[in-house]
Amino acid sequence: DAQFRLLVQIREKTNEANNAVRTIRNVKAQLADRRGKAGARGAALEKLAGGLLAQLELVEQEVYQVRNRSGQDPLNYPIKLNNQIAALSGVVASAEAKPTTQSYEVYRILAADLDGQLAKLNTLLDGGLAAVNAEIGRLGLERVVPSTAELGGEVADPDPS
Repeated sequence: DAQFRLLVQIREKTNEANNAVRTIRNVKAQLADRRGKAGARGAALEKLAGGLLAQLELVEQEVYQVRNRSGQDPLNYPIKLNNQIAALSGVVASAEAKPTTQSYEVYRILAADLDGQLAKLNTLLDGGLAAVNAEIGRLGLERVVPSTAELGGEVADPDPS
């Protein structure tokens, strides 16, 4: 039972990490779309969005290894929080026994690190994005609404319901 409970907690933290990365990428795609639509009249938007993007990328780089492009890259670039948390599930599931004290401690440390990054992300989405959305509204464009939806070149409706 203890093993199952910890594995569920690990799964939930992994999902939180992956959803944070999806949200960041969604916001980045929407910002790219709005910046393109603003064109030459978007100088203020460029400045605001550029600062927000830089801060979002810092959070993304702590949660996910953005430099991995080939099978050899994990040897050159260390795994980040989402992979560290996910890898812990293999350790916890490797034996039919109660998880070790060390497994609980590693989970506690990684979960706290992720929670810190998620708090930064929420601050950016609440504060920094509000300023960007104000400028986007001034330009008469659709505001950026954070979502976990994957966006390609086109920006999809963040609330398809």
